[in-house]
Amino acid sequence: GAVILATGGRQAETEAFGRGTDSRIITQQELESRIREKKLDPGQINSMCMILCAGTRQPPKNYCSRICCVSALKHALHVKEKNPKAGIYVLYRDMMAYGFLEAWFTRARKAGVIFIAYTPETAPEVSAQQDVLRITATEPVLQREVEISADLLVLATGIEPAECGALARSFGA
Repeated sequence: GAVILATGGRQAETEAFGRGTDSRIITQQELESRIREKKLDPGQINSMCMILCAGTRQPPKNYCSRICCVSALKHALHVKEKNPKAGIYVLYRDMMAYGFLEAWFTRARKAGVIFIAYTPETAPEVSAQQDVLRITATEPVLQREVEISADLLVLATGIEPAECGALARSFGA
């Protein structure tokens, strides 16, 4: 016989891109919570940068969680709805928007969200300064360095399995 234990997952933690060093560097999950709890007004966001695959898709977390890109698109569109003039930049490895959700990618581009691809070798660099966050990235088409000034940096950190050691041991694993 076989038993499948589906224990769920949780937000993966990371220190990539300055996570934990500045209160303006948050995760997609924190962004959603702050907006839902009315601790952050999306209409007041003037500039926001999102970095996808933060701490994932390379060892030791060499996998794609398959929901981060769509979450970033949802949040970018929400902020653009509330403040159409907001500068929103999404730095991504590969944009994974499946099926009908790919329409969000098209809507975001039409709304003015700027998408910039990066590779592990050209990963963005983050500098937290007193008044602004500076994110430096290499624009792949122009092969030039670009600097983004943002009020908020939002990281997509992926999902990791929930701790289930005791449950697994109870099944003899």
